[in-house]
Amino acid sequence: MGRQLLWVDGVNSAVMAKMVMIDAPDATPIHCDLGASVHHDSRRFLDDLEVWYGKPIIRIKSEEYADIDEVFEKRKYHAGVSGAPCTGAMKFVPRLNYQLPTDVHYWGYTADKRDATRFVNMQENYPGLNQESPLIGWGMKKAYTHDFLAQSGIKRPYVYDIGYPNGNCLGCVKASSPNYWAMTRKYFPDVFARRADQSRRFGSRLTRINGERIFIDEIPEDWPTSMRGQSVPSCGFLCEAGG
Repeated sequence: MGRQLLWVDGVNSAVMAKMVMIDAPDATPIHCDLGASVHHDSRRFLDDLEVWYGKPIIRIKSEEYADIDEVFEKRKYHAGVSGAPCTGAMKFVPRLNYQLPTDVHYWGYTADKRDATRFVNMQENYPGLNQESPLIGWGMKKAYTHDFLAQSGIKRPYVYDIGYPNGNCLGCVKASSPNYWAMTRKYFPDVFARRADQSRRFGSRLTRINGERIFIDEIPEDWPTSMRGQSVPSCGFLCEAGG
């Protein structure tokens, strides 16, 4: 059996890795470092996880790009039906450079219906990978992983506490919810301003209101920022494939 790679990013995958290592202590937690694209508290989170795990998390990163903005500026493109180029450049390529054909890849997909479907899509898109998603088999949903983490004394990343549904990069271009962008404008105005400027230059209408695609700087100032009932795709290796 090859290496057991536990891909750690947000809350779900963090819990998955901890539980797998109970029976497989030699498994390797690994993380794709996206630099300043994510909130700085996400790095604190990884440091806390290393203490919890009792071993370092291997951190791999792009050799070409420092953050997702560099990808966007080079490609002059945000996202479309084929996904977002940042995932391919900053997650897919580093993973390919690191992995071996004999590796077993463990993902943090949960038993929630949407997540379970994403794992099926991942298997279909990458049939050559030996893949496991143990949280699904254990019937563990996102609500449980958050509770488990809190009960273990690990503080989740800041972005969850202000209402984001996942720990994606700030200003995730796969997000089409106007609530998401209104929230980004409220909490991270510098990120919103960068993305709005890029959107105008690239012609990227990233959000939709009443069925019409619009630029994010056209969202009314009083638009709600609550993410309850809103969907924002999690950033994973399937993103560029439209998953």
